[in-house]
Amino acid sequence: MKPHGKWKLVQFFKRSSILLLFGFFVNPLVSLPLSVEETNNYRDIGKYFEYTIPKNPESTLSDLLKEDTLWRPNPKKVISFPRSKHPVWLKITLIHYGSIPHTFFLHLSNPVVDLFELHTEINGQWRTQWSGEQVLQKNKPIYSHMSAFPITLSPNESRTIYLKIKSDNPIFSFVSFYNSRTFIAYSKKQDIFFAGYFGAGFMMFFFSLFLAHTLRYKKFFYFFFYLATVLLLNTYSTGFIQYFEFGNSNSWKNYLFPITIHLSSIFGLLFTLEFLETKAFSSILNRITISYILILTFVLLFIFVLDLRNFIQLTVFLIIIPIFLAIFISIFTLFKSKKKLEVILFLLAFGVLLFGAALNTFTVQGFLKPIHFASYSLPLGSALEVFFLSLALVLRVSDYRKSNEQKQEIDLQLKIAQKLQNGLLPKKRSHALGYPLGFRYLPATDIGGDFVEIIEKEKELGLFLCDVSGHGIPAAMIASMTKVSLEIWSDILNKPALAADKIRRSLLSLLSGHFLSAFFVYIQPEERILKIANAGHLPLLHLDRNGNITTYTSYGRAINEFVPSDIKEKSFQLPVEGTLILFTDGVIEARNVHTGELFGEERFYQLIQALAKKHPQVICDSVIEQIEKFQKSKRSDDDITILALSLDSSFEVSL
Repeated sequence: MKPHGKWKLVQFFKRSSILLLFGFFVNPLVSLPLSVEETNNYRDIGKYFEYTIPKNPESTLSDLLKEDTLWRPNPKKVISFPRSKHPVWLKITLIHYGSIPHTFFLHLSNPVVDLFELHTEINGQWRTQWSGEQVLQKNKPIYSHMSAFPITLSPNESRTIYLKIKSDNPIFSFVSFYNSRTFIAYSKKQDIFFAGYFGAGFMMFFFSLFLAHTLRYKKFFYFFFYLATVLLLNTYSTGFIQYFEFGNSNSWKNYLFPITIHLSSIFGLLFTLEFLETKAFSSILNRITISYILILTFVLLFIFVLDLRNFIQLTVFLIIIPIFLAIFISIFTLFKSKKKLEVILFLLAFGVLLFGAALNTFTVQGFLKPIHFASYSLPLGSALEVFFLSLALVLRVSDYRKSNEQKQEIDLQLKIAQKLQNGLLPKKRSHALGYPLGFRYLPATDIGGDFVEIIEKEKELGLFLCDVSGHGIPAAMIASMTKVSLEIWSDILNKPALAADKIRRSLLSLLSGHFLSAFFVYIQPEERILKIANAGHLPLLHLDRNGNITTYTSYGRAINEFVPSDIKEKSFQLPVEGTLILFTDGVIEARNVHTGELFGEERFYQLIQALAKKHPQVICDSVIEQIEKFQKSKRSDDDITILALSLDSSFEVSL
């Protein structure tokens, strides 16, 4: 080392010793210089900076050098001045103890878009460099997305540099000083790492879009928008937002930053509610979360009222609540839901996100010792979050796939059952044995349990109506088996009670807890014979042309596997004119969806009395129409069936 260099080294140690002793007893007015070598790297060097905040925000470096400026030691190991709205000036003295000139890089890892001005004196001339406005992108694209400044120092050179930070955001930066080889390798690795990160993120982005479009579930749409906002947010935390340029100003980026935070919180909570199905487990938690979503939406409008810096600080505070809320909901759901693995993955996802956000925030605020990893804790936390959420979604998609397969199987069974059902209903016909006929059927579901059969012989007619308990495929299957059993009655049509008993015996082993009510009607027109057998069903009605109603019924219990039906047969003289009406209890038990009122027997009787002179089909159509109007719905709680037969063979009243 040259004598001149040795003298500088001695002077440096003397000055450092004096400052250390002075700083031990009183608060120092200056910070220590930073001694650098080309073989070393220096991280979290905020403690070597001094700062000042001029009263005049337009103050230049010349103003600060001319005035009696008070420079204070930076209070933290990071650059953090959240309350300052004016530009902050910082200075640091660098001493290079090396054998050859070397270019170092001063790197500021900042999660938002700021404008940095670096002022350094070279050969008696002040030189200014900028970052944040993409000046570096043109010259050094390798580190254009980072706030970094090249500084060349000669051996044993001491230089004081000044840094001006003009920001619309709360200022917090991790400051590092790299030798050129390490910085270039670091920036390349960072580019590769974040290229992989955003590449995987965009693949997941398009995959979530595909899921949302294909499955049409709200949770996948919410995840799509949430992932989009998270990816956009991480372009800030990684500095890649610097690559996006619109116009000559970056101010739009500063406004987009808090807006993105709000949107990620809103869509994150919406996704949480849908994915964890919170409403099914806790309506209170569901309402609280929706209320907070509305608050976030309302606060978002404050961007037009509040100062941008204050709005960003408010946003950063508010984003912590959705993370804690999502974690609390997932913990609560863990004890309620049967899908434990999906909930655990969801809990891990927001847990790592909270850890990353907390590490970054506590380090910036000075609660934790600065860790360089903290500057990347947010993107890494969100990357792990997306990974765990993706696993949870894969499990959910697998469940949906199985559900869809089961649904397809059920749909196939329903189609088969519907074919059976259609086979149970009478063919479209306007007459039976020469008598005008009407029929209407309104099932409660796609598959019903009501069943009508019309058996017509040369001089005899049999009408059969039954109502199987319940509805759906089981009821339709029993109704189908009942139709097969009716072949027994076809052979002994004039003995309905005997046929009913034989049919009951044939069905006993097939009912499986179900029961059915049925009504058998036998008509012999030439001899004016009317025979009936009732198995626990509503009576047969006779409506004459004057509107008078006569009921025909007989003793008998519903057909079931536990109690004998004891069906009795009764014979009557067949009326000369009028209409015979059979119907199921769904007619009189139709319910108004708003008031809960039943359609009722009285209203039904009054309706058909007004239709006494109408064709049987008109009577059936009118009853169904009035029931639908009454219950305010085309679907009922029970199957509705009505069958009408006019006893006037010459009935010619128009439809």
